[in-house]
Amino acid sequence: MEEGMNRFLAISTQSQFWLFNTALILNILGMVLTDMWLPMVVGAIVTTYLSVDALVRLRYVIPMKKEIRDLRHELESVRKEVNESYE
Repeated sequence: MEEGMNRFLAISTQSQFWLFNTALILNILGMVLTDMWLPMVVGAIVTTYLSVDALVRLRYVIPMKKEIRDLRHELESVRKEVNESYE
């Protein structure tokens, strides 16, 4: 799953979220307005996956990574403080 997280680095996660949702809406509109069902269904499945992936990264993964980084920094400072108190 980590490989998928680094897939689109050229644009922000927020922009990816809106881009993929727009693509999903266009795919659904294409399914309604045309007779090209098979390509549109495949496109809708792919863009649904990308939209959900971007949403999960935006709402959960990125805040979790920030929280873990803060906790590691706090743990490092506490370890340093403990080491200094024993010296």
